[in-house]
Amino acid sequence: MRKDYFVRVQPHLTLLDEEQKYEIHMASLEILERTGILVHYDEAFNLLRKAGCYTRNGNRVFIPGPVVEEAIQSVPERITISNRKGERCLYLEGRKSYFGTGSDTPNVIDIHTGKRRKAILDDVRDAAKVSDYLENIDFVMSMGLADDVPPKLSDRYQFEAMVSNTIKPIMFTAWDREGLEDIYWMAVAVAGSEENLRRNPFLIHYSEPIAPFIHPKDSLQKLLFCAEKGIPVEYHCISIAGATAPATLAGSFVQANARMLSSIVIHQLKQKGAPLIVQSPVIYLDMKTSLMPYFGPEWCLSTLMSKEMALYYGVPTFGKAGATDAKVLDQQSGIEIGMSILTESLVGNNLIHDIGYLEAGLTSSLAAIAICDEVISHVKRFMKGIDISPEHIAIELIDKVGPDGNYITMEHTLQNFRKEAWFPKLLDRNRYDNWIALGSKTMLEKANELMRKILTSHEVTPLLTEVKKEMEAILQKAKEKESKG
Repeated sequence: MRKDYFVRVQPHLTLLDEEQKYEIHMASLEILERTGILVHYDEAFNLLRKAGCYTRNGNRVFIPGPVVEEAIQSVPERITISNRKGERCLYLEGRKSYFGTGSDTPNVIDIHTGKRRKAILDDVRDAAKVSDYLENIDFVMSMGLADDVPPKLSDRYQFEAMVSNTIKPIMFTAWDREGLEDIYWMAVAVAGSEENLRRNPFLIHYSEPIAPFIHPKDSLQKLLFCAEKGIPVEYHCISIAGATAPATLAGSFVQANARMLSSIVIHQLKQKGAPLIVQSPVIYLDMKTSLMPYFGPEWCLSTLMSKEMALYYGVPTFGKAGATDAKVLDQQSGIEIGMSILTESLVGNNLIHDIGYLEAGLTSSLAAIAICDEVISHVKRFMKGIDISPEHIAIELIDKVGPDGNYITMEHTLQNFRKEAWFPKLLDRNRYDNWIALGSKTMLEKANELMRKILTSHEVTPLLTEVKKEMEAILQKAKEKESKG
């Protein structure tokens, strides 16, 4: 064997060949030229018309292929996200994957009572603190829609709760442009200046258009604000096959891909090179229940196609995993959490959210986040693949030990077993008698114990006093404005 031979074999999924990607792209261009989009914001409408798009019936816009192609050329292929200390930590490129919690669940599972209840601001704080501790949670979203603060200001309160309780990157929602601006200035206070925030952004905005092809005013205002300020933004909506999209998976996906391309065009017309994250997901409407399943084989196929088309265009991607349609942490949740995390990792989406979601995003669970952290750790080891360099193939060692030896006392074993083997923190590998002696605890019990321990003992790096005062002043100004009507 050659001494310089080195290969690390890593798994990933593929579905489309180059010709199929080209056909999907051409079909998407045809839709944008022939069917068009609805644009409900004058600034975006004027940007499109100035770029050479055709208009009809007031706000219907038809986008020529060359306009789309030019936008694809300017959208960044790589986005770097920092933590709130300004240290770069997420590199959204290629098939690099990072995992984070979900956002804005109206309900939570209480870790003390095990009961489902309305989310409050303390739940957002707790989820941020837990995520700050867990090593496999890479970014944070507001794991709760706070019911104990003014609804129109809850986006600001939730951002303040997150940024005060984690140094990790934050993905946030805002109800309108006014809320987005307040959050932006809070982030500027944390970063120290607008220039610092633009150079090393620690936040990502999440916003959505409407299927099939509607770009509403509020969404566009936020999209263009982010483009102007250099805030990375994830802008997508789900196509519901059989409801807001064709019942065929291919038809639904091409529609979603065309809508995604229209988003790139609008965003890049505002500011060439502004950072954008995309996805073209498809969910099937369950005709028996009239509900949208959060996880299913159709989602897996569409997220794979979405990733492959994004690689074709050179755009970072969004994904979803660690979520379940189950109402509690049971066998169903275990299947869906495990399969979704593995699938998204094999697909290679960059920013994968919704860790800890139950009930199709209506309920969140700290215990679920802990369990997902364990699964992500397991999957990361799987995705690391196998080193087949000469040292790891170890022919000389095998020959030295011989047919009747063992490897327990070998230095090679000491040097490699911790790096090669994965060791769980929550999964149980004890013998039955030892499991009984340790309290016969289920994984859920151990996850809840870990969450309570984190919440009582983990110390989050605090914000500077002057930064806290600046954020409080922004919140106070927003409250005064809201009270005046």
